[in-house]
Amino acid sequence: MFNRRALIVSFASLSLFAHCGNVTINKPVAAQEGAPKPAPVLPSMKGETIVVAGATGRTGKVIVELLKEQGVKVRAFSRNIDKAKMEVQDVEWISADVRDPASIKGIAMGANRMVIALGSNSFKDPNNKPELVDNKGVALLAEEAKKSGVKQVVLISSAGVTKAQPGGNDFAKVMYTVMSSKLEGENALRKSGVGYTILRPVGLWDKPAGQFGIAFLQGDVPVAAMIARADVAAVAVNALNNPDAKNKTFTLFNVSQRQNDAWKSALAEVAAD
Repeated sequence: MFNRRALIVSFASLSLFAHCGNVTINKPVAAQEGAPKPAPVLPSMKGETIVVAGATGRTGKVIVELLKEQGVKVRAFSRNIDKAKMEVQDVEWISADVRDPASIKGIAMGANRMVIALGSNSFKDPNNKPELVDNKGVALLAEEAKKSGVKQVVLISSAGVTKAQPGGNDFAKVMYTVMSSKLEGENALRKSGVGYTILRPVGLWDKPAGQFGIAFLQGDVPVAAMIARADVAAVAVNALNNPDAKNKTFTLFNVSQRQNDAWKSALAEVAAD
């Protein structure tokens, strides 16, 4: 539940336009009372070392660029360093694989924070199983973060992880395993003892950052909407050193609103887990 500074507005009294193609939906939202509050001034992360797991992914690449713009030293890992170096430059690359626990040991040594933007794809690679990546891989990284004294871990999970149901066809079965594994990974992070933020984005699309506003809903709320990968990346980077984001789990999606950066102050309205 949101704290008392938030106003819970039902679809009967307020409609936000969540974009999914040309579809407009009406959903309950959290809105601040009065004018949006100014965004909090966050401490600089310049000079810090931040581990980015999934740095070669479409969302991970944006996260890396945003961090480098802030003067952060990015550490990443890959099974194929040569290929990774060509895709993402000016990064400290380490040869490692979350499916190989021995290779991950010490991955966060000397790091200040961590972003986990992993995603299994067993359709493309049968060995890239959700159980090994989204579940055990995330748990392993959370454990390493705790051992190394990492201040904050931001995990990009998915909306719908608590709603998954076993299906009859092959695709449905795989997606159930993916969602179940992501939920297990979330739980492992929460239990690790390290500070965290868990993002549950809805469907992802490749739109420019800041083209729409960003809305948050507590927990895992079904929303027929989309969100730009670049916006997810922006929230992830903000959450790394934003005390208003610590130990919180929320769904996020794009909306039409007058002030597209109002989300930066709205994080304070989301209750901690």
